[in-house]
Amino acid sequence: MRRDIAIDGPSGSGKTSVGLGVAAELGLMLVDSGLLYRVFTAAYAEQYPSDRCLRSDRLLDILERCISYEPGGTVLFGGRVLQLSLRDPRVDSLVSPVSAVPQVRTAVNRELRRIALLQDVVMVGRDIGTTVLPKALLKVFITADPDVRARRRVAQLERQGSLVDYGAVLANIKERDAIDSSRKDSPLRCTEEHVKLDNSADGSDGVVQAILAEYRRRLEHAV
Repeated sequence: MRRDIAIDGPSGSGKTSVGLGVAAELGLMLVDSGLLYRVFTAAYAEQYPSDRCLRSDRLLDILERCISYEPGGTVLFGGRVLQLSLRDPRVDSLVSPVSAVPQVRTAVNRELRRIALLQDVVMVGRDIGTTVLPKALLKVFITADPDVRARRRVAQLERQGSLVDYGAVLANIKERDAIDSSRKDSPLRCTEEHVKLDNSADGSDGVVQAILAEYRRRLEHAV
């Protein structure tokens, strides 16, 4: 029986922090699918630094080199760790268009399913419960107010030494929501099978505990 947990939600909703808490409590591997998309995007931004809009022909050249998800959450591109930060503003601006390309989604989903075949996981993303792990024991959809998500992102970037404009970050989040929800291939959506939880409040412990309680309840009923 599969015992995976699929956690979906928009950018900045705190789903990765929630996933970390859940995975640590259960002793499962956390897999953040967003890192794989960011690796492809960072590779593109490294190779074509002058591009401000995505060029599909150049992206397809990037796709010819493989990505791999290593224990501990390190993602390798062509066997190496990229120099460009995966949280660089250039990556932020391009990651949703890159993620919307069907060939990129196919490559990433192939790697995600390979990982899940090896062990039960807590997997975080935007189409995990709908596309990648449709038979997960528990599917969760994390939401949060856009303003809260933007403040969290600004704080994260400032901790990394980057000075960013709150308005620009909020606009980027809203743009990414629109792209992620409207793309034809595996859009971001909350289904009837998802347990919907709001993570707008500071701290995610309450959300983590709600997921753990529901997961354990389902395990008991599955025996």
